[in-house]
Amino acid sequence: MQNERNAAIDLFRGLAIFVMLPVNFAERIRAVPAWFKHAPDVGLTIADLVAPCFVFAIGLTAAPALRRRLQREGRQKTFEHVLKRSMALVGIGALFSQGESNYGFAHETGQWGTLQAIGTAVALSAPTLFLKKWPRLALALALLGLYQYLVETMWLQTVVASSHAGIQGSLSWAALMMLATVYADLYRDRRLRAYWLLVPAMVAAALALATVYPISKHRMSISFDLLVAAVAATLFGATDWLVRHRERPAAFLEVWGKNPLVLYCSHLFLLGAFLEPPFPRWHVEAPLWQALVQGLAFMLVLDQWARYLARRNIFISL
Repeated sequence: MQNERNAAIDLFRGLAIFVMLPVNFAERIRAVPAWFKHAPDVGLTIADLVAPCFVFAIGLTAAPALRRRLQREGRQKTFEHVLKRSMALVGIGALFSQGESNYGFAHETGQWGTLQAIGTAVALSAPTLFLKKWPRLALALALLGLYQYLVETMWLQTVVASSHAGIQGSLSWAALMMLATVYADLYRDRRLRAYWLLVPAMVAAALALATVYPISKHRMSISFDLLVAAVAATLFGATDWLVRHRERPAAFLEVWGKNPLVLYCSHLFLLGAFLEPPFPRWHVEAPLWQALVQGLAFMLVLDQWARYLARRNIFISL
């Protein structure tokens, strides 16, 4: 995992996009079953895994990239770069959130969106990447414990009323990023035994804590973070194995994974074409067969866009 063009990481990102596209397309379609949509509060669905997988993918490359930049440019320029990148994500996310609110696609004005959550997590977690992996793991767990305490004692109503747990949930998103970097360091150092032991340990801890603090992406609960970190680590391990043992196991997913930010922004614009027409049966009240046809067309258009960018070696990231 020397750089962002690592095939396993591209494949992992592409897999996250492959799930994200139909999930976001189907979110407002009434005929689509609930298990394919975000859980409204407590619970876990396939849709709830998408954003954590993107966070995990960032964590796979964040620490080595930051350390290389520190050696090359020094501490001040390194942290200026991280802050600019983070604020750019927050700014882009804010524009999309405002657009959703203006067109009536969001429940509240100025909602806290996915890009805002990820951008803030990058900024908050960056200083911890210079710690060794086990102290970083301990700090991530302590931060999750602090966040959960604050939710239970002060923030619950605010967090539940917000999307992505609101700005308060940034603490939990940052802790999730830190957990991802611990897995990344273990994998890069070929500490595979520790890597795979950490997965069931986190699952067991998540299930135990879930008896007190329910699994909920909406709240970004401690049990949710531990569980999805383990799930993402397992999925990445599987994609890495495929890349090592199969020749280009899913080439189109690698193509998608090379431009995750562009595809994320593009799919929101394209989704607007389906949400804008004032005909409920066109999208919201569409029968399932119609939604499947539209969803397939939606994905094919974005696939061609991703392939076009790849053919011209256009890769945009922050």
